[in-house]
Amino acid sequence: MNFTELGINEHNANALKKVNINKPTPVQLKAIPLILKGQNIMAQARTGSGKTLAFILPIIENLKFTRNEALILVPTRELANQIYEVVRDLGDSRVKAFPIYGGVSINNQINKLENGINIIIGTPGRIIDLYKRRKLRLNEIKFVVVDEADRMFDMGFTPDVKYILNQIHSDYQFMLFSATFDNRIRELVKKYSKNSFEFLNLSRDHLTVGNTKQFYYLIDRYGDKLKTFLKILRREKPDHLLVFVNTKRTASWLSKRLKSLDNFIYNVDLISGDLSQYQREKILKAFKAHKINLLIATDVAARGLDINNISHVFNYDIPKFPENYVHRIGRTSRMNKRGVAITLCLKDEYEYLCHIEGLIDKEIKEKTIYSPVNTQYHNPFY
Repeated sequence: MNFTELGINEHNANALKKVNINKPTPVQLKAIPLILKGQNIMAQARTGSGKTLAFILPIIENLKFTRNEALILVPTRELANQIYEVVRDLGDSRVKAFPIYGGVSINNQINKLENGINIIIGTPGRIIDLYKRRKLRLNEIKFVVVDEADRMFDMGFTPDVKYILNQIHSDYQFMLFSATFDNRIRELVKKYSKNSFEFLNLSRDHLTVGNTKQFYYLIDRYGDKLKTFLKILRREKPDHLLVFVNTKRTASWLSKRLKSLDNFIYNVDLISGDLSQYQREKILKAFKAHKINLLIATDVAARGLDINNISHVFNYDIPKFPENYVHRIGRTSRMNKRGVAITLCLKDEYEYLCHIEGLIDKEIKEKTIYSPVNTQYHNPFY
C-alpha cells in the first residue's frame, strides 16, 4: 500500500517521493487511517520508525487552515526543529508551522503567532510562558500530539503537560507517541482522551536493536581504551558516527584528544549540556550535513536527536543502565536501514554488558583487534 492509498493527498505523496520515501512504515500504515478518521490514539513506536510522518500527514489532511489548530508538545528543542523540518519539506504552501522553545528570543515567536500559525510545535515551558502572556490562545485547538511522552516524563515535564492540556477547552483529537509506557502515561491518555482511544503497539525499541549489527571489544585496562578505539576506526572505516560517553568530562577530554591527533581523518565535535542553544543547533546542523562526521555526546545531551544515515554508534563508555544502551543504538538502523553498534567494555565492566544482553534478549558478539576483517560491517546500509 502506498501513501495515496492511505488517504494522503498527491502533493504530499510526491513530496515524500522526492526524499526517497515511497512506502509507509508499519507505524504509518496503522496510525494514518485511524488519525484521518479522528480517532484518539496511544502508540508505542520506537525511535526511527517514521512516527513523525504518522501524525503530521493526517493532521495536514484534516486542517482547516485556521489559527492554532494543532499543538505538538515535545521534550526537546531539537525534536521541535526536526518536526518543523518534516512539515517544511512537504512544501505545502498552505501550511504554516513554527517551532517554539526556550533559549531563543520570544519576540520572534510572538510575531509568528500574531501573524497566524496552523501547527505549533513546542516545548512545554515556552508554551506555558506564551500562554500566560496571553500571546498564545488554546481555545481553538483541534489536534494535540504528545511526542516522546516517556522522555517528557523522565525530564520532569509532567506537571507542565497536564497544565497545558487543562487549558484546552475545545474538542480535540488526542495523540500520544512513546517508546515505552507506564501507568502514568496510560492514565494521562485515559484522562485527556476521555477514555476513548486506540492503543497501537507498533514495535518497541528492541526491534531497532534487532536491526543493528552489534558487537563489543573487551579491554584489559582503561589506559588501552583510546588506542583500541583508534584501531577500530581504522578497521571499520565508519563514515558518519556518533560516540557516546558517560560524562561531560570524558566528552571534553576525548574531543580534545582526537582533535590533537596528526592525520586524523575525522572532523570532531561534541554536544553537552554546557552549550548554548545556538551552539547546539550549529553543531547538529554541521553533523547532519556531514561537515562533522564524528560527534561525541552524553546520554542527556543526545536526547531528542533524530539524524538519519548514522552508520555507526560507538559506546566509548558502556552505559551503566541497560535502557540507555537501547536508546543509544536506536540512533542507527533508522527507517529500516541497518547500522552498526560497537561497545568498548573494560573487563571489570563486563557485568553491565550482561545486563544489556538480558534486557535485549540477545547475545552481543565479541570481536578482537586480531579478528579477521568482515567487510559486511563497512557499509551497513543494505
